[in-house]
Amino acid sequence: MIDLKLERQIELLEILAKGCKKHPAYRAMRKATEKCEECVYIWQARVELNALENDL
Repeated sequence: MIDLKLERQIELLEILAKGCKKHPAYRAMRKATEKCEECVYIWQARVELNALENDL
């Protein structure tokens, strides 16, 4: 169970590290404006990562 959570955290961190090609300054510190799908995807990864960290 813990291995699955760690693997998912790694995947989410990779998403955050790649960032958005159109908006390189966006790092999901605030909610995305929903005009760019990639920024929204990054924001969802941030939310899920925070939820996983709170569960540990």
